[in-house]
Amino acid sequence: MSTAVVLLSGGMDSAALLYWALKQNYTVHAVTYNYPSRPSQELKATRKIACSAGVDCIEVALPFLQTAADIKKENSTAFKGVKVPEGYVPARNLVFYSLAYYHAEVYGANLIIGGHVKTDREGFPDATPTFFQKVERLVNSVKLSKEPHIQLLMPFIEKTKVDVVKMAVKLGVPLELTWSCYYDRDEQCEKCESCLERAEAFEKAGLKNPLLS
Repeated sequence: MSTAVVLLSGGMDSAALLYWALKQNYTVHAVTYNYPSRPSQELKATRKIACSAGVDCIEVALPFLQTAADIKKENSTAFKGVKVPEGYVPARNLVFYSLAYYHAEVYGANLIIGGHVKTDREGFPDATPTFFQKVERLVNSVKLSKEPHIQLLMPFIEKTKVDVVKMAVKLGVPLELTWSCYYDRDEQCEKCESCLERAEAFEKAGLKNPLLS
């Protein structure tokens, strides 16, 4: 039986990923990362999803991690002349997956599983298949023990949001618990890029977004 470290964010993709991993009968250790600009509602969603799935979730504090928007408030010359996608955090996935490998060594896991989908690579250079392949090779090259080889698994990397929504419904994922909005408020804004992607995915899947009345 494989042991997996699953990255859990509170969104639809990672929630579907967690339930998918459990369906494979993996022993699962969920990990989530807390940084200053992360919406508190997203963290609450992460905890609820982990609880609903019956798994513990390790919460790792990253107080130094900032979004590009927050960095630009402090340094007006940062990212000058560069088109920065909404919600972008410099080297976020390099940090996240390095720490996931740390926990994989601690728990003797042979899998690290992320829920990135095909469209993620369009705006985020650290969400491409090539990036993840390089990270897997790098971290395995510095492991104290060469066994087991830790595989970085991305089961949704060639899937669309529509595919993930349909899969989540089949897996019984409580999508009403998930949080997609980039902003911290009582209800999701339905206007940011992430909210719009969510709405489009449900519409194309022919399903009702459970967060809308």
